[in-house]
Amino acid sequence: MRRKLITLRRIIISGVHNFFRNSWLTVAATAVMVVALVIILSAVVLNVTARNAISELSKNLKVSIYLKDDAKPEAVGQLKKELASNQYVAEIDYISKEQAQQQFSDSFQNDKKLLEGLALLGGNTLPASFEVSVMNLSKINDVGDIPKKEMYKPIVDSITLGKTDAKKTIDRAAAAQRFITTASIIAASVFAVVSMLIIFNTIRMAIFTRSEEIRIMKLIGATPGYIRGPFLVESSMYGIIAGIIASSVVLAAIFSLGSKVSSQAEFAATFSFLTEPRIIAVMYIAAVLVGILVGVISSMLAMEKHLKLKYW
Repeated sequence: MRRKLITLRRIIISGVHNFFRNSWLTVAATAVMVVALVIILSAVVLNVTARNAISELSKNLKVSIYLKDDAKPEAVGQLKKELASNQYVAEIDYISKEQAQQQFSDSFQNDKKLLEGLALLGGNTLPASFEVSVMNLSKINDVGDIPKKEMYKPIVDSITLGKTDAKKTIDRAAAAQRFITTASIIAASVFAVVSMLIIFNTIRMAIFTRSEEIRIMKLIGATPGYIRGPFLVESSMYGIIAGIIASSVVLAAIFSLGSKVSSQAEFAATFSFLTEPRIIAVMYIAAVLVGILVGVISSMLAMEKHLKLKYW
């Protein structure tokens, strides 16, 4: 056991030494990997932001079912029961005439003429209604078809499917989310390949530089794992440093920009989620692991091609 620990220690020391030996290539490989990881992390953050924003905006998209003044309570109860049994319905709120008038007054409290007109018409002018929230926006029309049935015509006056401006905003947010996902995958893939090529060439140059040393190690019986170890340590360090830098950059942007919009309902949940210590730790760990994976794969490809060792 002691011997294995000493061997591991020597491998790590040799790998760290190799990492600092080719400083310019090290900086280039790390910088490109940082860009790739920043793109990946930013894509994740933007997708979470878009998803939460869509979820918040969706609360404004409700099926409003306005009831007739002479609607029978039994029929109203039957409609509510059928709506509640639908798998896409999330919540049903009954708005009485008094509540409708109060909500109208609160919404237009600065418009005195409008309120005076409502007062002249009488307190019972606004109809009672059901406000129905859906779980899946794509199914809002299916839910809206329920009160359109023939059996509910005697009690249903009209139906509206959410706010038009809110729906347009949600559609734009969904389109932006799809674009961000596609563009980030392409950009991250390109930079990941570029960083792999740079690391590949860096390890290849290190192998050529140390060719005489490697030949001597083979002659004195060094195991393939002992020879390969320093190169794997070197490539892993690219991923570790790049992951830490990339995560720090993205988190700095989150705290800088997020604090300015965290008061808005669409972004409050995202900012709170991304600034949790648990999520920050996961972000750092994930970025470092992805960086190590890219570095190790590049290193293994280079060693397989140029190290000329028969076994691993």
